[in-house]
Amino acid sequence: MRAALFALSALLLTGCGDAYRYPCQDPANKDKEECNRPACETDGMCYDTLNGLPPKQAEAPVEQTPVEEPAAPAACNCESKGE
Repeated sequence: MRAALFALSALLLTGCGDAYRYPCQDPANKDKEECNRPACETDGMCYDTLNGLPPKQAEAPVEQTPVEEPAAPAACNCESKGE
């Protein structure tokens, strides 16, 4: 009887471990490209979605617009005014 109970317990405990149903559920994979938006949105395998977290928006690349420098003021030609 004890041997059967021991064998059953050992069999049930072999299922315990660090196994994840989906690769993107594993915290070790949360920074991989296929587990982050926008790559994961088509199949719904985003790390945040699978783990019940609020959706993390993909960071859009920031476009830097060139800043136009104002033209230098014209040199004052004070002698030509006739003062």
